[in-house]
Amino acid sequence: MAGKHMAWVIVAVLTAGGAAAAPVSFTLLGHPDNVTVLPQQRGHTGVSGDHLVQTGDDITDPAYNPNGCFTFGFMNPIGEWEPDYPAGYAEGIHSMQGALELDIDLAAGGAFSVTSLSFGGVAYPGKSGPSSFEYLVIPGDPATADPKYQVDGVGNSGTFGASDALDWHLEAQLDLYRDQPFGGSGGIDMTFDDWGWTGFLVPADLLTAEGLALVTLDDALGYFGGTSEDFEAWLIEQVAPRLPDDATWLLFVQAEGQPDWNNPGMKGWDPQEGIVGETIVAYSTTGYQPDLIPEPATLTLVLCGAAVAWARRRR
Repeated sequence: MAGKHMAWVIVAVLTAGGAAAAPVSFTLLGHPDNVTVLPQQRGHTGVSGDHLVQTGDDITDPAYNPNGCFTFGFMNPIGEWEPDYPAGYAEGIHSMQGALELDIDLAAGGAFSVTSLSFGGVAYPGKSGPSSFEYLVIPGDPATADPKYQVDGVGNSGTFGASDALDWHLEAQLDLYRDQPFGGSGGIDMTFDDWGWTGFLVPADLLTAEGLALVTLDDALGYFGGTSEDFEAWLIEQVAPRLPDDATWLLFVQAEGQPDWNNPGMKGWDPQEGIVGETIVAYSTTGYQPDLIPEPATLTLVLCGAAVAWARRRR
């Protein structure tokens, strides 16, 4: 399937007023130093864990790597949480890598459309490549041809507010499908109609105590488990140091919910209670151009697996 062997890079285009578009490229923050199993599985006696790494309640068992998987997708097949999680079940965690394309209509005042998306997920080291995949659904795709899949490919749009006053908020609604390993490779195993992304896209040099005092950033789904101040401290202490020195932007979005349809062949999946979630963390090293960012500004994100030209971070 196309996209499985891309160099996973996210590209964005910021556009404002009548100025020319400037490409902004993002790379997903993943698990390059992972050496064992990814860290956020739950339902194991004597261990605990949340869905953001490098936080106080991460799993500490030596079988799990505390340094892995900042960008991830997870699956809870029966929709139950500790301490009621039955023996024999665990959430599946895939470290995500991928690409997408957003197209902003400036006349719509910050609205944009999502024109392509391709993500891959790795569950554990030693794999030759991703073992699960997530793709955008557009009209005419196979997922729209059969009514059982319950997606039409219509919509795929969102909004972005590029200012401190708007907390650099970004949200979108997408039609997606997933190809999951335990549903068989190369097919449609889950579909999502109007899957909701919520998060933010901020200049990387905002990731200081002084910068974040100007905004309120949080993980919308509560994966962190603390206050917004705790989450902002995590961004400063754990995410910012892992960004390259010339990083210019940080993208953080989350989603969680139930599929609108799932493959009955997915063993162990409860079609009424199973839960899917994801957190996307990405950075850009494309130069900051303040003249292209009024309040509010609009954004075009183009995420594609390709080599891109990098520019220096603003100082």
